[in-house]
Amino acid sequence: MIFPEWNTFNIALYSGLALLSLGMGLGEALGLKMMKYSKFRPSAGWNPRAGMFFLYFLPILAALAFALPYLPTASLAQVIVLTAVLGHFAKRCLEVLFLHKYSGPIDPFTTLAIASFYTLVAGFLSALNRQPLPAPDGLFWLGLFLFVFGESANFVHHKLLADLRRETDGYVIPRGGWFEHVACPHYFFEIIAWIGIALLSRHLFAWIALVGMAGYLIARSHNTLTWYRQKFPDFPKHRKALIPFLL
Repeated sequence: MIFPEWNTFNIALYSGLALLSLGMGLGEALGLKMMKYSKFRPSAGWNPRAGMFFLYFLPILAALAFALPYLPTASLAQVIVLTAVLGHFAKRCLEVLFLHKYSGPIDPFTTLAIASFYTLVAGFLSALNRQPLPAPDGLFWLGLFLFVFGESANFVHHKLLADLRRETDGYVIPRGGWFEHVACPHYFFEIIAWIGIALLSRHLFAWIALVGMAGYLIARSHNTLTWYRQKFPDFPKHRKALIPFLL
């Protein structure tokens, strides 16, 4: 793991980042700041496709801006880390535009809050990428594998959801793939992809960001499972929220 220089500024900065990251999951779990979109959408708000595109596109701009100083002489490790960060958000932009089905608006505060967090994560990871690993090692290549696998499986399950809703504007009980075992397999595989990014970057902040992403997605998956069980009395009782048979 690559640590920052522990001066007063960095101690305060990383403490704040850690608290923000922990707050992402706790806020969702406790209902203090549940993000209002999709199944938890508000009655009025912004166009969901435009809002979602905005919150995923802004991080791309931030990552590119912070990468400009080292791009001309980037090492292999730097190129792969930057490509992973950009690839994650670019994939989500494409899914927002061409794959996802929408049932209602997205809350403006939710849009700005998520956009701010994602932009912070993408920009900071790109900036820290000025000091990459000296050379790719075994954990680096494992991280690349986990990233590609996680993103691919995440897309497959997003596609399953989109196909199920092709004939309706409402929600149905999801079927196919890992949906037979958990309510939110797409969240699980997104966490796998972020573990991959953390192993690629190896900076302390990458692991802090992973805690924030994972905490939020774990809490969101439990809220989603509760929603399914309340809306569909015949929802399979054996299904977990995120990890088959466990969580």
